[in-house]
Amino acid sequence: MSIVEKLPENPIRRAELLRAAIYAAIIVSVNVYICRELFSIETAFMASMHGFWMALARLGGGSWFRAEWWPYWDGGIPFELTYAPLLPGLMAMWHGLSGISLALAFDRITAIAYCAAPLTLFVCAWLMTRAPGVSFAAAMMYSVTSPTQLIVPDPNATWASVWDTRRLFLASAWDDTPHLIAFVFLPLTILCLYQSIRTRQARYYAAATLCIFFGAMASAFGPTGTMLATACLVFVLDRQKLWSNLALVAGIGAFAYAMSAAFYPPLVVNAMRAAANDPGHEGSGWSFSTITAFAVLILGWTILWHFLPRWTSSWTLQFFALFAWVTSSIPLMDRYLYRPLLPQPGRYQLEMEAALSLIAAFAGARWLARAPVSIRRAVIFLLIALASEQVVHERRLAKRLLHPGDLTKTVEYRASTWAGQNLAGSRVMFPGSIAQWANAFSDVAQFSGSSWSMAYNRVQQRALQEVVSASDTRVSLLWLKAFGVDAVAVSGRESAEYWKPFVHPEQFEGVLAALWREQGVTIYRVPRRGESLAHLVPAASILAKEPRGATDLAAYVAALDDDSLPLAESRWEGRNRLHITTTASPGQVLSIQVNYHSGWHATVNGRAEPVHRDGLGSMFLDPRCSGPCEVQLDYSGGAELNIFRGISYAALSVFVIACAVRLTRKRARGR
Repeated sequence: MSIVEKLPENPIRRAELLRAAIYAAIIVSVNVYICRELFSIETAFMASMHGFWMALARLGGGSWFRAEWWPYWDGGIPFELTYAPLLPGLMAMWHGLSGISLALAFDRITAIAYCAAPLTLFVCAWLMTRAPGVSFAAAMMYSVTSPTQLIVPDPNATWASVWDTRRLFLASAWDDTPHLIAFVFLPLTILCLYQSIRTRQARYYAAATLCIFFGAMASAFGPTGTMLATACLVFVLDRQKLWSNLALVAGIGAFAYAMSAAFYPPLVVNAMRAAANDPGHEGSGWSFSTITAFAVLILGWTILWHFLPRWTSSWTLQFFALFAWVTSSIPLMDRYLYRPLLPQPGRYQLEMEAALSLIAAFAGARWLARAPVSIRRAVIFLLIALASEQVVHERRLAKRLLHPGDLTKTVEYRASTWAGQNLAGSRVMFPGSIAQWANAFSDVAQFSGSSWSMAYNRVQQRALQEVVSASDTRVSLLWLKAFGVDAVAVSGRESAEYWKPFVHPEQFEGVLAALWREQGVTIYRVPRRGESLAHLVPAASILAKEPRGATDLAAYVAALDDDSLPLAESRWEGRNRLHITTTASPGQVLSIQVNYHSGWHATVNGRAEPVHRDGLGSMFLDPRCSGPCEVQLDYSGGAELNIFRGISYAALSVFVIACAVRLTRKRARGR
């Protein structure tokens, strides 16, 4: 007889439901009590990506629903390469419907996710085990402790850090709210997949698909966490039907991917892979050592899968043990074996904490059940006392952490709003935290600004690093001019900007004209021939391959600065159209300092001309005209992005229609 056939089919009785409801209310109340400021105040954590999400919410517009170019970051990128859309989309919707600020919308969504994560963990564990008390203990452990700090502590962490909720800091003061939102859906996904395998009912297929979809729309960590948990579930639940269960969950996952395909086309996946293997983020990506890490993971998995049935007949305990091993091995192998199993392995501590809470609570309950009643009561009393103490402790931490902030007084606000007002139409390189916040306050076009984990043009990312690390101003100017940067903001060592990435912040002083100074940040003018992004240059000056160093840029930059060449004027007509006027001669090509993408198409005097990619990752074309040239560049998204948007819309339509048909038939049968 299979494990599934042994599962209890008893309906939930009223007493159990009431007890579970009380536990759920306590979990929510405790978490609301801890983070309650987030529901009512605007924080200002400038060492975070909060401004990044605000920028997407503020400027996203129709980009959520159609292919659009995003000219604000990294010299221009497809909108799909900004980030997963759920968090900024929710912020924009809340802001639009209620009129609250984007900052407050972000804080409230963070608070809701913070409170919902332990709640969904409790609901999942309870409905899978029918043990509300133990599930409550696991959710409370997840709410008020950070067991990962005992195993893979953060830098400067102490033993006492295990009693601090790392999750609150990561979500409120750091950058992990999208990841936390994705985690909220993970326990629900596990629960719905469990019911799908047990019952083979369409309603659970639909619910699982929807949960996977929302997790993916929240963060790229959502699909990865789902795959890890699903593998653990399928391999312990009804082992006799392993292959049919794998086919079932694979089908559900494939349809969920189809629904989210617009924001996870191959272009995005390739960008994330390239970013993970960037030398500037050594150890975060894949290498040959990843094979060893995977082998260690499989070894531990095999041992557990082989011996767990001998140690316990409880499939849920087997699942919790496997899930704890898989989620723990990712940060553990990176920290102690220096072998990354997945990109950004330390980020999986969020799932690791939940898994450790589950296995600790349920394994501990199993041991406690064998103890004498008096010992059980004493242990439970101790746990209640510790939990109460922890709630008070976490509340004190939250009060120190969560306080109102005035964004308008920050250097990030002042620098970006000044640039937006005085450098409109110019491309600006902002450093560190200013880059992350600039487009929350202004429409300034940046040479920086994106998340490195999804950066589209690796040459452009390398150029950023070259500028901030250079000691020779000439090197920096070559890179800046090559990418059409009109102004560069530099944060000094004593500046209010948080990251202070410039190794030699004095490199431009006395060489470039200072346009603005405040709080240790200076904005310098980069001398260029006008502020156009288009330039007529000799065909021979175009870089055919990626430059090995700044010296390879000399001929190209010299052509940009050549006063004997005609100027080209460029202007944006919306986000998807760039209009260029110039006077060209044979042998001259038009260099366009916007990132190349196959979705760009050009017409010259009404005649279609191909757009090419140069060694910098920018665009150029041969106008093939003698005399006046009218060039129009239009962005359509390209075949790949439009195909994957079509897949998403088709899958979403099928999902909605199928659900509507099923509900209609159900109502008809009810009559």
